Amino acid sequence: MHENHSELADTELADGSPAVDAARAVVVSVPADKTYVALIRSAASHLGARVDLTMQDLTDLRLAVDEACGLLLLPGGFETTGADLECRFAEYPDRLVVTVSAEADQSAPDVEGFGWNVLAALVDELRWSYVDGRAEVELIKRTLPAAT
Repeated sequence: MHENHSELADTELADGSPAVDAARAVVVSVPADKTYVALIRSAASHLGARVDLTMQDLTDLRLAVDEACGLLLLPGGFETTGADLECRFAEYPDRLVVTVSAEADQSAPDVEGFGWNVLAALVDELRWSYVDGRAEVELIKRTLPAAT
């Protein structure tokens, strides 16, 4: 596991210039084997706590990460071809962005299927993409606004 401090563009300001949120990124890379998914779930729980997710949100995040890994590792999801599964956690003040990826043939998950619908119910935003030979599932879990 390694930590990478970076800044990521998020949105545009009214003048069209990019608004940048400081993000802390942690990347976990494990063999593409379901027995290693527990390490990724554990990292998700720890990093979700760092951004002050509620206990219910932490539970949902762990389940969502498990399901996203399943899309990449189990038959019927993406056609994964690589030996590694990578999970990138980007911490922002108001959310945790989790991107799970693996080398794969260009394919798509069943976004009408049970697994995708469960996954969508557990997170605030969900998307998938195929980029440079890698299938990616991105999950966003938002934190509650601070009480004033």
